[in-house]
Amino acid sequence: MSSEKIFEEIRKHFGEAGFNLTVKIRSVDYDGAENRKEPFDFVEGAKSIILTGFAGRTFWDVFNLFLADNPDFKENHEDLIDDYTRLIFGKLNSKTEAFSGKGYKIIFPFGNDALELDFVKLGILGGIGVPSILGILLHPVFGTWISLRGAIITDIEFEDYDSPLVNFDPCPSCTKPCITACPANTVSEKGWDWESCMRYRLDSDTCSGKCSSRLACPYGKDHAYGSEQIAYHHKFVLKSVREYFKKWDSYR
Repeated sequence: MSSEKIFEEIRKHFGEAGFNLTVKIRSVDYDGAENRKEPFDFVEGAKSIILTGFAGRTFWDVFNLFLADNPDFKENHEDLIDDYTRLIFGKLNSKTEAFSGKGYKIIFPFGNDALELDFVKLGILGGIGVPSILGILLHPVFGTWISLRGAIITDIEFEDYDSPLVNFDPCPSCTKPCITACPANTVSEKGWDWESCMRYRLDSDTCSGKCSSRLACPYGKDHAYGSEQIAYHHKFVLKSVREYFKKWDSYR
């Protein structure tokens, strides 16, 4: 099977599961940040990184159909989206012939793998988005309404690769309603103050179910997650943030 056929099988597999963003990146183009690993640390002779995620509302519809058809999954799992992601990635071998005899490693931006790779950098390299002052990637169509779910490091070499976006850098010329929308004043021209934002969210109910700055961004408004999905994501972000600060504060 040709490398391009392999990629099409992978993209089809993820697309059917609601992950409508799948790109391929050259391993040599990724330069790991400090304390992060390189692709070659995971797979000897790594040639490519396949990055997958979802954008807009499609995922939530597919995901809820899956939950309706699989009530036991909902009953037996707490972090539903993360566990669903693991399930879909885990089915790659059985659903496709993509990795038969190939070397590969799956890395997630959550759980024990969370700090292994810089997923923002991967998203930039794969043309999924550009950095925004909100600290998250901005897609030309979907705006901030994207979520990167996992990466596959493989020794498969493709004929062509995705590349960073060009002529798309909207934040400098934007009126930046995201700045005034933040009740905690954690978004500024300089960017997003992550720690102040998260501590405010832990101490106040104002942002417990949504991010006003993200909602204020003019890009991709037609593709914004529904209120139910937004609330779900925030619930689990707060859970992980509580665990993070509990560990961090204990060290200080």
